[in-house]
Amino acid sequence: MKKLMLALLSAVVVLSSCKKDSDDFTPTESKSVSVDASAFDKWIYFSFETGAVVDVADFTTSLDWDIAFHRSNIRLNCGLSGKGNGGCLSLGKVLFNDVAEVPANGTYEVDAMMKVIKVYQQPMVEVDEPANVLMSQWVSMSGMGASGPIYTVNDNIYIVRTAKGRYAKVWLNAYLKEGKGGFITMKYAYQKDGSLKF
Repeated sequence: MKKLMLALLSAVVVLSSCKKDSDDFTPTESKSVSVDASAFDKWIYFSFETGAVVDVADFTTSLDWDIAFHRSNIRLNCGLSGKGNGGCLSLGKVLFNDVAEVPANGTYEVDAMMKVIKVYQQPMVEVDEPANVLMSQWVSMSGMGASGPIYTVNDNIYIVRTAKGRYAKVWLNAYLKEGKGGFITMKYAYQKDGSLKF
């Protein structure tokens, strides 16, 4: 009888511990940043770990950045863009707050060569540069309006794997400032402890 009571007591303690761990989970804080990526002749590098724009001497060897912006083009620290463990997975049009964890399955897109506009005048100059083709489709131009090009944001939510193999959920939700393109607003939540939960 004493052994049975001890066994039951041990089971209660284990279950209580598991419940406490689950209840103690604190959702990751989401943040919004604005990035001026309007210049045609440079990329702007950002670190989820520091939550700020960073200076990078050589993007192909540095692990200090996770995502970079050049107008509507997006670069991640992976593939041809860097030696990091980055990549992205598109979740499509879902609500940002509904994404509670990194999906168990999915193929992450890594950076490859794509056409990037370097001079926006006649003649327009495009060059091949490493970037993330999938994530660079977050905004598209659909013609000219009275005040200039018409841009449409796709409102997809992306899972971004960082240079160091951690995860952020990302929503790129604005591209214009006072009618000018290249001014990006990014909402994100970064799981700094390596967890798959947000």
